[in-house]
Amino acid sequence: MLLGRQRRSVTVYEYEDGRLVRAVTTHDPEWTDEDLGYAKAHRRNEFDKCPGCGLPLSETTDPENEGRYEAPPPMRCHACTPLEHRKSEYTESPPGLLFRVYLKVKKALVRT
Repeated sequence: MLLGRQRRSVTVYEYEDGRLVRAVTTHDPEWTDEDLGYAKAHRRNEFDKCPGCGLPLSETTDPENEGRYEAPPPMRCHACTPLEHRKSEYTESPPGLLFRVYLKVKKALVRT
């Protein structure tokens, strides 16, 4: 299923003398022309993305845009902060470690 489209399948049953001798199921294409169009457009966009800022290179390398960009002050991601601290504890470890971060659940107030 792509783009929320349910694939369709049709099965044809063949009988001889009342006995099933063959069942042939055909499916519609896994990828429609529309699906392929979206996938190709996404791939083009990904190839055009600057690895530094994530904006389209076709725009950011245009000489007419020189000096037209500004960078706002940074903001802190409160999930990335402890994640980066945890990663720094394992710099000597072999590669392949997977790190996770999650939001702590606040304790509910208990009324007595």
